[in-house]
Amino acid sequence: MKKTIAIVACAATILLAGKANAQLGINAGYVPVTLSTAVTSGNTTSTSTSEMDGFFAGVTYNYGLSRDLGVAFGLQGRYYTKTSTGSANFVVVSGNDKSTTTQLMLDVPVLFNYSLPLGSAKLTAFAGPTFSYAVYGNTHVTSTTTILGSSSTTETDYAMYGDNSSNNRLDITAAFGLQFQYSDFRLFGGYRLGLTDLNTNENVKTTSSGLFVGLGYNL
Repeated sequence: MKKTIAIVACAATILLAGKANAQLGINAGYVPVTLSTAVTSGNTTSTSTSEMDGFFAGVTYNYGLSRDLGVAFGLQGRYYTKTSTGSANFVVVSGNDKSTTTQLMLDVPVLFNYSLPLGSAKLTAFAGPTFSYAVYGNTHVTSTTTILGSSSTTETDYAMYGDNSSNNRLDITAAFGLQFQYSDFRLFGGYRLGLTDLNTNENVKTTSSGLFVGLGYNL
């Protein structure tokens, strides 16, 4: 009984200390992604990459475990887009086709962080996993055919996810980086490394990676 009371008291002390250091914040920034694909056929493996521009916005709740150590839980949305001719993400197009790919992701980051006070400012290192789910993905392809001087245009949408797709909605990435905070304003940046195969085909492996940079404000 005494041990139980001691454990509860210790947990309560940690919880109250954490609440005293807890901080809610909002974030927004730029997060491009590189999709690296390796296709294996027999003893031969071919690789290719594709990039998309992306932006994110969300909220974080940093829970203080001690004076300088914390863990930040978050919820954020990521929006990706790419427009190109003769190439596309996730679908095969011909040389003259124009394609626009859009994707919407929902992230739950869990980032452990350690802060170093710098007078009225502080520098924070952070690292941890991010769990992501693809809410929406689509590639819009415009094909133009010219026969005897007469042109016709066909527009087709290809869903990136669904029953007939080999794309995986779930992704887990490892994120790490640095943050500089002055007053309630934060500037941060880092790198994301995908740990999950985004293609369900056995002979195809696709992973994500990329830098990110953003601004934040503590409420």
